[in-house]
Amino acid sequence: MLKCFTPLALLTLMAALPARANMVDQLIASNCLRVVNAEIKASSKPAPDGMADYACDCVVQEIKTGSSINQASASCKSRAVAKFGF
Repeated sequence: MLKCFTPLALLTLMAALPARANMVDQLIASNCLRVVNAEIKASSKPAPDGMADYACDCVVQEIKTGSSINQASASCKSRAVAKFGF
């Protein structure tokens, strides 16, 4: 009987993994947006539309590929500044 539940349990777990990954991505992005918006506010310059979202999407993708938070933040901040000229 246990053998019958093993594939079902694995399928259930596999179905839950994308949802968990999506939740982690959302947490990273929301924290990133909070930090980016605070940096923009401290700079007293208006940020170009889409810059914060671009930077934070970049951070999420960099972390997914194995970068540390610090590496992803630095790399994506540089990319956003270069792309948006901020």
